[in-house]
Amino acid sequence: MKTNQQTILKNEINQMNMNFVIKLVTVSSNPVVMEQLKMVTERVDKHLRRIDELFSPFRYDSLVSKFQRGDHEPVTSSEDFKSIYNSAILSQQMTNGIYRPYFAGRFDPSEIVRNWAIEQVFNEDLKPLLNTPEIEAIYLSGDSNSKFATKQGSDFRWVIEVTNPRNIEKTDTTYYLQNGAVASFQNDDKQTTIIRSSLVEAGIWSFVGTNTTVDEFMPFVSHYNLTGIINGLENLNFNLGSIIENKKVK
Repeated sequence: MKTNQQTILKNEINQMNMNFVIKLVTVSSNPVVMEQLKMVTERVDKHLRRIDELFSPFRYDSLVSKFQRGDHEPVTSSEDFKSIYNSAILSQQMTNGIYRPYFAGRFDPSEIVRNWAIEQVFNEDLKPLLNTPEIEAIYLSGDSNSKFATKQGSDFRWVIEVTNPRNIEKTDTTYYLQNGAVASFQNDDKQTTIIRSSLVEAGIWSFVGTNTTVDEFMPFVSHYNLTGIINGLENLNFNLGSIIENKKVK
């Protein structure tokens, strides 16, 4: 797949019960770049496996499972667990309890962990590749959520299509972005897509947008300067906290 003289290289990984996609935009597909793609794919795979070992609620010896059994030692012994725990509690407070990091009465921050994992891997394993002259842009997605960046001075933009949850062959809007994060959350009736610099934040607000009415969600949009779209039976576009378009789907 090419854009002008730019080539998009792609690899996929299955970890954490998710499909992860790595993309590199290059001006060359020479053996050096292909080897970098191979090596970064291996690093990402190992990194995601390690995150799953530490934070999966389905692993008896994970930090989350220990915490669920009443052992609070992970909060003090692991900076990563502490960061996730604090993000989960803060998200519950910011959303007025619409997001709750619990399942069956036990602490379960899986929604946050998935997006946190993408950001960690992106920052630690992919971002250094932008120092390579032949690589212009990088991308990592897990299911419907993604994090991406473009080298300063490049004209490349990632094409992010938002399809209608009731008709996935229909594209309701398209974003052309260089840097940032996009998260989507949907149910049977609607989908909320949020653009943010933080994928963890985007994931939380997409969850809230789909699990509230538009009237309930709009104060959050305004207060936190959210950008994105709610689509389904109606399309509601908003940018930096303000509604820019609201229309019924025909």
